[in-house]
Amino acid sequence: MQSNKLSDDVEGNPDRVDPFYQQGKVACIMFTVLLLLSFLVIGIVTGLNFKKNSQEDQTRGLLSDDITPIPFQYKGDRGPCSDGWVLYRNTCYLIMNVYGTWELSKSLCNDFGAHLMVVNNEEELEFISRVVQKRTDYWIGLKRDKIGQWSWVNGDNYHSNPQFWDENQPAYWGMESCSYLKGSDTVHRKLMHDADCHRQLYHICERKLEKGMRSVRVTANAVRAVRKLLVSLEAELQTLEGR
Repeated sequence: MQSNKLSDDVEGNPDRVDPFYQQGKVACIMFTVLLLLSFLVIGIVTGLNFKKNSQEDQTRGLLSDDITPIPFQYKGDRGPCSDGWVLYRNTCYLIMNVYGTWELSKSLCNDFGAHLMVVNNEEELEFISRVVQKRTDYWIGLKRDKIGQWSWVNGDNYHSNPQFWDENQPAYWGMESCSYLKGSDTVHRKLMHDADCHRQLYHICERKLEKGMRSVRVTANAVRAVRKLLVSLEAELQTLEGR
């Protein structure tokens, strides 16, 4: 009788819902939500693992291939310069096959006890043009300050050194405040261009050859340089992910 009364009440009142049916519906919704959350967690974990593996692969690539401080097909005299450096007169040069901003390139050179290349004369520029890759651009140690004055990283007066700007250079477009040697197949030597300091280019380091200087391996400095580069790459990756 009680069962029939409950049935009659439900049929007689369509707005009344069976409590067992309502509980089952709620349980079904909760199960669906938990299932979706599980898939979401699995997706996040998979993505993090993929990112970690990609970063490890990138790191291995940087350590094995990209960071190669050896001049392009250069077989000249290294003299008392460190391994991977080339000698011209009383200066050692290091051509770094590492893409970086102007500031990062400057910092990496400093880690080797050097600075970005300063162009002193035509003969030096022609020598470097023969050593490096023709089509590749390289940062050098010339930068323009906020008031528009160019200066070399070693303190040399900009106007006291010969200036080897290409035609219609410097262009002063936008934030073009740093100088690089432009790659070209049509000229026998590279010429200077200006560019945004955040561009990613190779760079050339130089340091003076001190009297009695011995060849010293730069393994420790190279490790610090690689770590600094990796920190910069990680920060840039985080910036891109945040966009």
